[in-house]
Amino acid sequence: MTMKRLQILLGTAALMLGGCQQNIEPTIEGFESDSSTIEAKATGGEHLITIRSDKAWSVQTDAPWLMISPANGRGEVECRVKIDSTLINDPRSATINFTSAGQLLSKIDVKQEGFEHSISPDKQEIVIDASAIRANRWVEVEIVANVEFDVVSNAEWLTIGDYKLNLDCGARPRSTRLHIDWKMNSDPTPRETTLVLTPKGGQTLSAPASIKIRQAAGPLIEDCRQGDSLAIVTIYNKMECWVEGVISSSEPMHRWESVRLWESTDRGLPCPEAVGRVRDLDLSFFSTDDDIPTEIKHLKYLETLSLYGNINSTTKSIKLCEEVATLDYLKDLRIGAMGLVSLPSNFAELGDTLETLDLNSNNLTSIPEVINSENFPHLKSLDLSSNRRTALSSLTNVNNAGIYVNMREKEDIRRLLLWENLEELTLSYNYIEGTLPDFNPGEEGVRAYSKEDVVNRGDTLNWAVENKLPRILPNARKLSINLNFMTGKLPDWLLYHPRLLEWGPEVLVYPQQEKGYDSEGLAVGFDNVPTSTEYYFEAYPLYRSRYEFNDETN
Repeated sequence: MTMKRLQILLGTAALMLGGCQQNIEPTIEGFESDSSTIEAKATGGEHLITIRSDKAWSVQTDAPWLMISPANGRGEVECRVKIDSTLINDPRSATINFTSAGQLLSKIDVKQEGFEHSISPDKQEIVIDASAIRANRWVEVEIVANVEFDVVSNAEWLTIGDYKLNLDCGARPRSTRLHIDWKMNSDPTPRETTLVLTPKGGQTLSAPASIKIRQAAGPLIEDCRQGDSLAIVTIYNKMECWVEGVISSSEPMHRWESVRLWESTDRGLPCPEAVGRVRDLDLSFFSTDDDIPTEIKHLKYLETLSLYGNINSTTKSIKLCEEVATLDYLKDLRIGAMGLVSLPSNFAELGDTLETLDLNSNNLTSIPEVINSENFPHLKSLDLSSNRRTALSSLTNVNNAGIYVNMREKEDIRRLLLWENLEELTLSYNYIEGTLPDFNPGEEGVRAYSKEDVVNRGDTLNWAVENKLPRILPNARKLSINLNFMTGKLPDWLLYHPRLLEWGPEVLVYPQQEKGYDSEGLAVGFDNVPTSTEYYFEAYPLYRSRYEFNDETN
């Protein structure tokens, strides 16, 4: 046995006995490597191999995903084997051959795992606060995946943003960010949900993928004066009111500018327990994308609620919460310039008490059917004006631009004009087209003015009685229908209405959208707008002294 062969055998035995190094595989005499197999993860990587040879050698492989450096050598050389990340799900293999002068000296088998189907969020559990300003009510999760996936959620208080996973490298996982918006928790108990991430192609995942989200409990608001105070502070913060000093938790509630409390001497006091509780709440100038806060339900003795002035309200889609309709003593409701798009299904529950409803400058697209004389027999003032998201001069395309009523097709305006108890009706600056309806006494419950009306009013209504004028909106002190898209003739019930001159018709009734066109291409405007009030005073001569100004009139 040669000395060189003996050295190889002794070295091999020493390595086997040591147990802390891989076996050096002897092959052709004069060549050895410390590894015969390389096993790599799907992500690839680098592996070091020590080659000892008294011959000059070179290395070959037919796998483009392997790179060996150096590719040739002699003596003791440390080779670096670089393995690329795979692009497939199945495992793959290759062979590295060491040759000298065309003779195979040794080979190394390379085996690489494939990528399993996986969806891996960087957070499995997220804890969020009960409330925060709108700009901070979101979380993001990084998702690493190699399959397209859906996010399954049954939580209405979470909104999942759009996301895109660009699988441009086959089965190699890529990352995307999942944006999650959350709503504030109004309940005094925590809540949680689990988002399940499921592959769109039905693949079997290497491990289930989900994200658990826990939200802290909201404040406990009790049925007392302190509860009212906490409810208002919560509403104020949730709506992000930006006028300072209106609400201050460091001041007693009776000093708050936006609040009026019930006093024992107040007429209409609901009950003795209502003394010191909130009677009126008036909040203006805020910035919110959320629905009306549900904490409003805790103000159980509220008589007047006014919320007005949301920043960029024409871009918003706010809903009135159902809790508003549970306020048993609410008489006056004003939600203006808010971005309101709908009323709750239980809104008619306010019918026993509501007297004033003002929904001006919102984003309603039609007159809500729930608003009618049957549901609200005590309503005296209704304002649905200025519900326009955008300013249009033609109604050829009015989709979702604001309150749109075509009086040729719908009875909404007719229904409102037959509401006898209304004292104020404001429909200005909407998208109402068509001709104002006429009415016939004896139909739809309409009756003509009678001598009884003359006696009761002490007025000169003889012309109305003699001409059987339809008695439409008999109690209306205000009718405002200007800046719409109406055409045709003004009906007699309006031109000779006993309160016409109180309405300021030259400003609030006759003028329609300037240079406007309705859906049929007709220029808007009434055909018979009076040029003076002389016709009116001829019919009602005693009104001349009341309404006609002269040099002696103050």
